[in-house]
Amino acid sequence: GSLNFGSRPAKQKPKGGIESLRAIPWTFAWAQTRAHLSAWLGVAAGLEYEDEAELIQLRSMYNEWPWFRETIDLISMILSKTDFSINKNYDDQLVDKGKNLMELGDEVRGKLVNTREAVLDVTESKNFGGSHSAFMRASTKIRHPYVDPVNVIQAELLKRLRALEARSGELTSEEQKELQTLQDALVLSINAIAQGMRNSG
Repeated sequence: GSLNFGSRPAKQKPKGGIESLRAIPWTFAWAQTRAHLSAWLGVAAGLEYEDEAELIQLRSMYNEWPWFRETIDLISMILSKTDFSINKNYDDQLVDKGKNLMELGDEVRGKLVNTREAVLDVTESKNFGGSHSAFMRASTKIRHPYVDPVNVIQAELLKRLRALEARSGELTSEEQKELQTLQDALVLSINAIAQGMRNSG
């Protein structure tokens, strides 16, 4: 977009829709909004089981297969950085209520809840982070009180920016200055959240 992030254009086709987004900005956007969708989507379906025997097998795989354990632990680490309420706030602030788009956000968050439950079930843990859960809890306790408010501020910045950009051809000089200030603040918020998440793209 207008903020010039990244080494390449965000879209493969400048006038294309969401389907033309490159992988990096797609993943980065989900990380910024604390959903981290691309890291866990499909995991819950992969960990589904029909009976106790299948659950025991999944738990045995987690305990005995290093590759499987490491994969689940990495997913668990990402899940520790997701935040249901913060992600929903982006929808509440920015999604057009008249286009039935809220349902998509609700579906994503529903799948997130299912994935969290599936991972905790298979790992037989009460916390996310896998083998590094103690470190992750300590790290989260330190960082999230600083990052969470930035997410709330970012949603508000985006809301104000959209309102001004919708009138881009008729802005007063004061509004032009406000637009630049909001863009600068948005860049700061993006950097702050990326630093707080530590693996945002």
